[in-house]
Amino acid sequence: MINIDDDGKIWLQGNSTPEYGVRVGDLCFVIGQGDTTISSCFVYGENLIADLDNPNKKHRTLRKFPFNLKAKTAGTLFNGFKKTKHADIKAITYKDEGVEEYIVDEEEYNLKDSKSIETIKLMELAGWIKP
Repeated sequence: MINIDDDGKIWLQGNSTPEYGVRVGDLCFVIGQGDTTISSCFVYGENLIADLDNPNKKHRTLRKFPFNLKAKTAGTLFNGFKKTKHADIKAITYKDEGVEEYIVDEEEYNLKDSKSIETIKLMELAGWIKP
């Protein structure tokens, strides 16, 4: 079974602040976690799944990062990585073509009590897996 190997901040070339990222094997992913966002990441099949919940804005985003995407954004491992040596890397980011996203807006968030829905159920709603 594939697991998340490490996590921390990645400073992407051209950005003014580092962003949260995870490493799975040799791949680094910038998932798009904001400061008030609660995130969880896990591997499902050949994909990294990032579940980003922002209870302050009543907004939830589910992102699917296929492992076969080519990492092309230059960056540097910045802070927090404990099992990975400091290095210049290429990352796959949430803005890259091929990353899929399912968004639960404020209305749905309140209506469906989205914060209590399990990630797998959201993956079903997104059509990424069959119920």
